[in-house]
Amino acid sequence: MKVRILGCGPSYGVPSLSRGYGECNPNNPKNIRLRTAMLLTTEYGNIVFDTGPEIRQQLIAAGTPKIDAVVYTHAHYDHMGGAEDLRKALGNTDAPQPLPVYLTHTDEREFRNLLYFAFKPIVDTPLFDIRNIKPYQEFDINGLKIFPIKQYHDINNTNISIGYRIKDFAYSTDVKKMDEEGFEALKGIKTWILGVTTPTQNPKHINLEEALEWIERIKPQRVFLTHMGTRMDYDTLCQKLPPHIRPVYDGMEIDIE
Repeated sequence: MKVRILGCGPSYGVPSLSRGYGECNPNNPKNIRLRTAMLLTTEYGNIVFDTGPEIRQQLIAAGTPKIDAVVYTHAHYDHMGGAEDLRKALGNTDAPQPLPVYLTHTDEREFRNLLYFAFKPIVDTPLFDIRNIKPYQEFDINGLKIFPIKQYHDINNTNISIGYRIKDFAYSTDVKKMDEEGFEALKGIKTWILGVTTPTQNPKHINLEEALEWIERIKPQRVFLTHMGTRMDYDTLCQKLPPHIRPVYDGMEIDIE
């Protein structure tokens, strides 16, 4: 398997309209961050995780790969807002089939509202094959087994996002808290992509200090930080963190065993 980081920025991107680059060095292109999304390339097909508002340019930068499925972590705009471009992506095959979309029942409602025009009775051929997932109930995409993990996206446990484990790899973004069942599900992973937006306290995302505590608990061989905001300068993080923990950057590719 291979992961391509389509984007590793927060909801406002870096640079942002209000904050600019913040504490990030504007002369380092690795500090230019589109909204967070990931492409997983496997023998089972190409799977996109989340479709933020820049997904079109992100997939073009990745070589416009054929998309076999889309998996969502949650329905916030910075992770789903570019979903309309998915119907354009269906055009790079001779006989387009409905695109499988995996998401929770709650997030399905948001997806249908966002793409209401794609679900009207006048649509001759369905564009999307909606497949609901539930936390801790394994599903597969063309034979690739994926295990969804429940995450809390705020300190009050009111917003839910989904993390994913695939073999010895896990993807956990937009998470603030996790139940013991979630930590148990992560045991034994070797590579972890973890969303860390700020160095200090944040009500919706784990901060760097919390992330280091989680990493010490799970003990993966490699950790890659994503969903980074304007206080997460690339070079500063590389100097501060141990060698097995690295920030990612847009376009970065990671081989997964």
